[in-house]
Amino acid sequence: MSIRQRQCVSEMRMLLYSRSLHPELFDIYHDHHIIKDAYEAQIWVTGMSHLITFYHNGSALTELLAGSSIELPERGLLAAMKLRGEKDHRIENIGGIAHLISFQVEAMSPKLYERTHLDMIESSRKGGIFLTFPQWTGSHSLEPFTYIDYEAKVDNLHVFAYHAYPDELTLIKTQSIFELA
Repeated sequence: MSIRQRQCVSEMRMLLYSRSLHPELFDIYHDHHIIKDAYEAQIWVTGMSHLITFYHNGSALTELLAGSSIELPERGLLAAMKLRGEKDHRIENIGGIAHLISFQVEAMSPKLYERTHLDMIESSRKGGIFLTFPQWTGSHSLEPFTYIDYEAKVDNLHVFAYHAYPDELTLIKTQSIFELA
């Protein structure tokens, strides 16, 4: 998946797969592994989007935030949701893994967006994965970014992801819980 151009909020969608996806499909800007006794997880920052795969006992469940113009495999696709407003989605048991995702697309006034943007940068200094994308800075002087924070416990992984789109004065927020079913 080549993300050479700036991504737009209106094109983004959330997909869930009952399998892992091949890295050749993506431009991976950051690759982070989490290893626990009962599971492993992989977090990829793929531009102004992300992919999280949770592995347990030979099964995999993948959450992917991606643009709609990108061709992705149909095999293993459990759900595809456009990002509009707020939404919650739950899968109870896929190979011993349960998944809950909540996402919100928040458009703001210029002043509120700038304050939120700067607050998110400040929060990222406490930990997590933070990447800016200066190559996609448009008419607004603030840089687009992806910020992912997570909490890995013995039997679950809680992930907060924030994708900032300054030219659209919009922040995509996702909160995901992968847990052993």
